[in-house]
Amino acid sequence: MNIGSIASDSHQAGTGQRGATTSSPVCNGPGASGELHRAVRSGEHRCVDTGAEMGPDRVADGLWEVLEATRPRLSALESWLESHTREALEAFALAYESAAEALADFSEGVSVDGDAWSEDSTEDLCMWVVGQGYGLWSSVVGGELRLEEVAQMYLGRAPLLPEGEVPWDGVVSDPEHRGYQSPGVLVHGVYRTRFAEELRERLEGM
Repeated sequence: MNIGSIASDSHQAGTGQRGATTSSPVCNGPGASGELHRAVRSGEHRCVDTGAEMGPDRVADGLWEVLEATRPRLSALESWLESHTREALEAFALAYESAAEALADFSEGVSVDGDAWSEDSTEDLCMWVVGQGYGLWSSVVGGELRLEEVAQMYLGRAPLLPEGEVPWDGVVSDPEHRGYQSPGVLVHGVYRTRFAEELRERLEGM
């Protein structure tokens, strides 16, 4: 795959860790997916159609490339977020959330060991799955793994898949980003320190 400028920047931030990228679906359809794909790659465009359905074939390629190039060093992702434009951070967050929403309807919850998880807990689980990269995410979307099974990995009761994957180290460089130490949440902390605005409010207004 031709990674392009986004992954080159990510590799520099990650000092060469995890050099191989994983193949992922290409966003070439109309609406939000195409805009997200271009924004995450170049940081020059903003998603203008957040109402489009974001299924598994509509998630920005660039999201997976950034996660793959910076993992497992959270500080490498932090560096990437600190060096890209406001629009790129907004697009990254939108693509991340779209990938999570493709996994489940959060309001329906998920049953784990007989316990029905709340909407918030289900969202946390889905966001965690996205953070593990395209391999695990695509296994759930494709039906190879059930979300209930993946919850056991999330809880630390089962080994992380695909085999050999390493968890994020949870280390950030800027003390102001402590408390945002997961890949899906970190973008909100960086956005707040850089632009003195809440990313959630910006996304809701787009």
